[in-house]
Amino acid sequence: MMHLALIQPMDQNVIHNIKLGYRKLLLTNILSDPVHNENLVKTLKNVNLKDVVFSLANCWAPVSILLINKSWKNLLPNFIDSEGEENVQTEEN
Repeated sequence: MMHLALIQPMDQNVIHNIKLGYRKLLLTNILSDPVHNENLVKTLKNVNLKDVVFSLANCWAPVSILLINKSWKNLLPNFIDSEGEENVQTEEN
C-alpha cells in the first residue's frame, strides 16, 4: 500500500496550475459582469456546480503533458522520459 506522503508531491504543480487558472477565470467572470460585480457575495452565490465543472475543464485543458510527466516523475522516476523536462514551468499569471 502506498503512503500518502509518497504520492503527495506528485500532483503539486498540476493542482497549483489548475487553482491559479480557476481563480483567474472566476475573477475575470466577476469583473466582466457589470451587474453583479457591485455585490460580490451575490455574484458568488449565483455560481452553480455546472459553472464550476466547466471552469475546471477550461483550466485543465492547457495543462501540458510535460507538466503531468514531471508530476509523475516524483512517484515513478524510472517510467517517465525526462526529455524536455528542463523546459517545464508552472504558469503564474
